[in-house]
Amino acid sequence: MSTNLEIAPLLNPDIAVFNRLTGILKAAFAFQDGIVNPPSSVTRVDEAELQWRFERDMVLVARDIENDHVIVGQVWIEETPDDAYIYKMSVDPAYHGKGIGRALIDAAVNHVLQKGRNARMRLHVRKELAGNISFFTRCGFAITGDGTHPGFSQPTFFVMTRDVAVHKTPSPAL
Repeated sequence: MSTNLEIAPLLNPDIAVFNRLTGILKAAFAFQDGIVNPPSSVTRVDEAELQWRFERDMVLVARDIENDHVIVGQVWIEETPDDAYIYKMSVDPAYHGKGIGRALIDAAVNHVLQKGRNARMRLHVRKELAGNISFFTRCGFAITGDGTHPGFSQPTFFVMTRDVAVHKTPSPAL
């Protein structure tokens, strides 16, 4: 992992920050175009949606501290009554291969552990994305089910879960 990385909750963002987060999402998910069906909802995400989500959910951002603290990655966490759902985990493609994705997942796990409300994390990953499935498996998640998007007769995504109490990670406190 890059030693020049800081991961922390996003606080008091302005429209420029939501613009940056939207750009990272669209760039990071662009490789899925033509692979997943239905297309990712990220193709329709905009700053207004992220602002709405920010009011409801927690977002952890990764910043490159040597590059003017620019945001280079994000992971969103929705606390539900049953688990902590993580979504929109993405890293700026210019920063791929530096361990930032793993660091974001570890930070999300620590955040959930500290909140103490949920012992399980959940995410959804498209069935066609073998690399993403492999990544999340290496991060301690396992396929525990599947789901189907509206209008489809066959499952379109896997549900992956992780018991956070069993897989504590040594990341700094958030």
